Formats: sequence, C-alpha cells, structure tokens
Amino acid sequence: MGKKLLLWHLMKKKILALLATYLVCFSLFGQTLPNNQRQPKNQPTNNNQQQPPQDQAPIGGNDSYNSSSSNGSTYGNGLLHILELDGVAGSLNQGGPQSINGILNSVRIAGSALGGTPEFFKEDSKTTPSGGFPKIRYSHQLSDNTFIGIVASLGEKSTTETTTTSTSNRYTTDKITTTTNEWKVKYGWGPLNLNTSNNISYEFSIGYGQGKTTGDYSNFGIKLPGFSSGSSDGISGFAIGFGDLRYNITTLSLDYGVAVPMWSWMNWYFRGDTSFFWGTLSLSSAQLGVDTGATAGAYNGLDFNAFKSKDGFFAGASGFTMTFETGFVIKPFETFGIRFGGFYQLTYFSVGEVKGPSISGGQVVEAGAVPNLSSTTDNEQFGNYGGTVGLVKNL
Repeated sequence: MGKKLLLWHLMKKKILALLATYLVCFSLFGQTLPNNQRQPKNQPTNNNQQQPPQDQAPIGGNDSYNSSSSNGSTYGNGLLHILELDGVAGSLNQGGPQSINGILNSVRIAGSALGGTPEFFKEDSKTTPSGGFPKIRYSHQLSDNTFIGIVASLGEKSTTETTTTSTSNRYTTDKITTTTNEWKVKYGWGPLNLNTSNNISYEFSIGYGQGKTTGDYSNFGIKLPGFSSGSSDGISGFAIGFGDLRYNITTLSLDYGVAVPMWSWMNWYFRGDTSFFWGTLSLSSAQLGVDTGATAGAYNGLDFNAFKSKDGFFAGASGFTMTFETGFVIKPFETFGIRFGGFYQLTYFSVGEVKGPSISGGQVVEAGAVPNLSSTTDNEQFGNYGGTVGLVKNL
C-alpha cells in the first residue's frame, strides 16, 4: 500500500512537470510564431524593410480633405459650405459698408434741393441704417480651389440726411429714406473661411450683381439775409419740398481676403472689394418757396423736376468704390464664429447726363439744360468708415 502511494506521488510530479513544460512551450511558441512564419515564395525576405506607421497619412493623399478638416469643416467630401450673416446696426457709425445704392443716396439734384443758384460752401451727409433683412453671404466650394458664392440683401432700409450751407446764409436740410434689394454672384478661388483652424485661408473672386432702390425725398430750406461789406442783401425766405427717387445699378467687382488663425478661439481677417458700377437714377420732386425779405429771389414759388439719368457706364450714373475691412473672429465652437471689425470705404462717382422736364420760375425747360442741375457731390471723391459685426457658420 505504501509503495502504491509512493508510486502515485512520483507519477503526479511527472504529470505536473510535463504539464508545466507544455504550458511554457505553448506560451513561447505563441509569442514567436508570427516571426517564424514562412513567407510566400514571391514575397521579398528582407526583414529590415520598414513599414509605414498606420496613423501616418501617405504623401500625396487627399489634401482637400485634410485642408478642409483643419479649417473646421466636417464634411465627408472635404468641401466647404459657409453661411455668413452681416448685422444691420444703426448705432454703428455707418452700420457696415454701404451698398452702391446707399452711396448714391448722397446724390442730390441742386435745382430741386435749393430752387436757385446753390452757392455751395459746405456740405455734411450722414447715412444711418434703419433695419431690414440682414445681408446674407453663402459660399459653396466646388473643388479644391474653386467656389461659387452669393451675396443678397432684401428690404435693407437706410436714411441719408444732408445739410448744405451756402456762402449767402442759405441753409438746406434734406432727407432720403430708401429700401434696397440687391444681389451679387461670385466665382473664383476660395472661399474665405473665417473659421479656419490650422491653415491660412484665402479668397480671390470676381462678382456680378444688381441693385434696385426706391425711396422718398424731402427737404427744408431757409435763407437768412446775407451781409457783405457791412450791408445786407435783404433776401430771405424758406421752402419745403418732397419727391420720389429710384436707382437701378449694375456692379462688377473684384473680391479678395485672407484669414489667419491666431489661437484656437480667435482668428484675424482682412477682406476687401473693388466695385465698378453703372446704371440709372431718377428723381421726381416738387418744391414750394416763399420770399419774406424786401428783395425777391430767396426761393422760387414753385420748382418741379422729373428727370432720369442716361444709361451706360460713361453717360449715366457710374463710378467705383473700394472697401477695406479688417477685424477678428471669436470662435466659441470650431465651426461657428462671431465677427467684429471695422471698415473704410472710398468712393468716386458721377451722375452723368440727365433728361426730363424741369419747371423753375414759371419756365419749362429740359432738365439737362438747367444750370447746376446736378448732384452736389457730382464728380466728388469721399470716404466713410465705421464698424461691422456678423455671424459665421460652417454648415
């Protein structure tokens, strides 16, 4: 019995030793098997060949996807779709760069505004946005380097007030309240991604657009006695007027810009455009004047104009405007930003030739033959500036 127990313990130790040996060999075999596999006959046997890391993008890969992803877009095809809303804020100096039609609000016809020889000395003009649908900018990338975009504004309202002081104590204040609908289509290299995250974003494009404006015109003028060499001219009076105006403008523009990431939450941007415009403007106005001085001649009893400018880049209302805008984009999210900036806008324009009837001092003549029947800012170069704000979303 004792021999059997001793034999059993010896067999037990052998079984455990064999089992341990088997487990160790299996473990070692499992670890070395991949390196010891036979390679196919057609496969090179160079064990020193290095394989590229799995997480490293191959050279010459899809740059558009990588670029678009780093710019904050999340599209499967890597193309950008950007929606931007420009705010309309009357508290800002100019409420953002003015449209061409808004700039033409400063066009005032001297005969209808003053009812006589204007004798201009100084003129101040201010345009204030008064609401309306915000300007929409939408950019749709077509390929790695090209895009198409649209800029539209519907029902944009603004008020332009102009005060003129003449050398003979004649003061005139007129107001133009207008509603503008405009659109522009852009095509070119880009688009400008204000929400870019890692790469610098650029845009260079050409644009074509049209704008239509309708509005009301009103004015009030007063003439105080003028003094020269210690004596009065004895002329005084006042006048009130009203009317209706319309603009139809076509624009051709060059748009450009750059956006540079500064931190993960803020970008700097600059953009501008140079727009050439031409079209027609028309004004129908009536003015009643009263003389209160000893000598007649302050204002005509009745002035009436119903004219329209000729059409064409050289014959009609035409010119160009250059706008420069810069600022920062605050990004609370990778694909959403709030834009704050400032702008400066330089404009040159000419009313050109006009045609239509004009009644002044009881005489009916062709508007184009009336002396000084042109804009008080005709052939003038001027600029305006202010702040601008907007929202930017990569869809």
